[in-house]
Amino acid sequence: MTSPRIPEASRGTLARERMVLGALDLFGRHGFDATTTRMIAQAASMNLGAIPYYFGSKEDLYAEAAGHLASFIEQEQAAPLARLREQSAMASGVPELIELVVDFLISQTRLLLADRVPISWVQFFLRAQTEHGEAFERFFAQVVEPSQRSLNEVLARIMQRPPDDFRTRTLSFFLFHQFICLRLADSVLMRRLDWDAITPQRVEQLLDVLTPPLRAQLLSAANLPITP
Repeated sequence: MTSPRIPEASRGTLARERMVLGALDLFGRHGFDATTTRMIAQAASMNLGAIPYYFGSKEDLYAEAAGHLASFIEQEQAAPLARLREQSAMASGVPELIELVVDFLISQTRLLLADRVPISWVQFFLRAQTEHGEAFERFFAQVVEPSQRSLNEVLARIMQRPPDDFRTRTLSFFLFHQFICLRLADSVLMRRLDWDAITPQRVEQLLDVLTPPLRAQLLSAANLPITP
């Protein structure tokens, strides 16, 4: 009995996906200039000619990799952001708003530390920010701006300031980015904690430690007393 033939369109889709994922990993680890099309083709187990055939150029493949990562982050953020918007609209007071922000940021940190988010993807995202090119513009428009805007609106109510106020926007940025260091410096983190790996159970241990200081930051921003 022979195996069913995979339709040509399906094979093309699989080939594109392999090359995009390979490119995303290599561009993240080595950067655009240091990553060659040959390296990408080898990582995807494809012929070198597949890149111009499917994408046109190395630049086009880079843009496709950025789009893939932006869509992944957008999809992962969709449900938590929707909950934050919906529940904050019904919240009756500042303490409740603070807990909603804590829950949202902890969920984002949990995602960042999950095994299914490779460190090379995080590196790709950060490299794009330093290059200020089309990839950065895509990440900002598709991922950063929507999430920061939603968080700004809730923080504005917590801080009793306008959403576009300097203090509101600064705190929003800081709250989001203070947890990225956990992933970027995960080797240092594991050495300091005598861990050989970051498991789901250890992620929860970290979050248990980080949640009270996060809540204290928000209580301070709201000029509310910080209780032990």
